[in-house]
Amino acid sequence: MISLLPNTRRPDVTFHPNGRIDITARIAKMLHMQRGDVIDVALSGGEYMLYVRMRHSQCTGRHEAAVMPTNKGKRENNNFRAYSTRLCKAVYKEVFGNDYNGIAKFPAGHPTVFGPNGTGVPIITRNPL
Repeated sequence: MISLLPNTRRPDVTFHPNGRIDITARIAKMLHMQRGDVIDVALSGGEYMLYVRMRHSQCTGRHEAAVMPTNKGKRENNNFRAYSTRLCKAVYKEVFGNDYNGIAKFPAGHPTVFGPNGTGVPIITRNPL
């Protein structure tokens, strides 16, 4: 028997080569994201952690990787999008090496206490989707 749908897990964080970062509502709720929060990825204990680097109330001026809600439906949703080519290239270099130019889709784990703003979510990079 051959399965036509080998992987049923959906990605939580997606990194695009043009710098677009898509974050699902599940992750946004775990990190209590709001419009204008600045995200970052850090290496902690062998895991890559997605966390909110600065809250929107702390930000003055324009910042790279600031999240904005997407306009996917008629109703309000909790999916967020950020843009940072430097962050995407750094993730590609750390996870895949220098020769990867595709879309990187990763699942995420359970939230843990991390960083100055409280919570971080580990990105599972060993099995990209």
